[in-house]
Amino acid sequence: MDNHLLERITHNPDISQPRVVQAAYDIVGQYNQDQINGFDEHFLTSFVELVDLENAENVLDAMSGDGNLTRRMINYCLERQISVPAITLLEYSSVQTELARRTIDLDTVIILHGDILSMKDLQSGEILPDNSFDRVVIKSGTHEIPVAKQQQLYRSIFRVLKPGGVLINLGFLFEDVQERDEFIEITKVKETLVGAMDAVANRYFLLREEFYKFLELAGFKEIRGLTSFEYVIRSEIVEKEYFSTPKLSNAMAELFAAQKRAMTLCNHRRIVFEANRSTMHLPGEITIAVKPQMF
Repeated sequence: MDNHLLERITHNPDISQPRVVQAAYDIVGQYNQDQINGFDEHFLTSFVELVDLENAENVLDAMSGDGNLTRRMINYCLERQISVPAITLLEYSSVQTELARRTIDLDTVIILHGDILSMKDLQSGEILPDNSFDRVVIKSGTHEIPVAKQQQLYRSIFRVLKPGGVLINLGFLFEDVQERDEFIEITKVKETLVGAMDAVANRYFLLREEFYKFLELAGFKEIRGLTSFEYVIRSEIVEKEYFSTPKLSNAMAELFAAQKRAMTLCNHRRIVFEANRSTMHLPGEITIAVKPQMF
């Protein structure tokens, strides 16, 4: 463990008991997020390279799921004989946090069942302190935060970054409002089918102008997109990862129907049907934003 970082975690005296939280992916359990999103090894390695781990001492892997990005960062360093920085893994789902604990056992990694909006350990009530991290990395997670709390999200990230620290965000980023809204409706159908009602109520996919404005209002500077890419979501993988149980045998028919109602996405060839399969090609961006040295 990074004892230095642990010593700097401040206790919140207003919380005496752990808070029990259920997240959308407490229900889903184990699933392969990267495969669902169509991320191959080359793309993911390129993403880790952008984190610049060689020059980072403390990294926060926020909204980390089962720890797949932390494992990738560790392997990246070991393969290149780079010192593994202190990594704090922060995940809201208790199930996903436990999956991370089963697969990561390294002294430099702290695994917290925590809330990114408060940067709080949900078990102890302890809060990550200001100016703690050189990097905050989020991979395909910001859409889990409802629109009313999006600004709080970026202010929270800004607080825990050191001056000069960098947010590296990989996520959906739409330019077309109608495309975005149609995709939200498709995801609501999928989440309703699996019983992830928290996601149905709260998921929000950002437009680029919204995202950049939230970052600017939080205090970030040097905000820029490093690369644009496409999420490639194939129905056969969605079926395998989400709808493999007998009780969901008719789920794909409902999902296909929702996709066919998304006329703008279909007309823009962002949803393509072939026989009994579909593929969605959705816009994403890797964005960086810097906390100024003086603020």
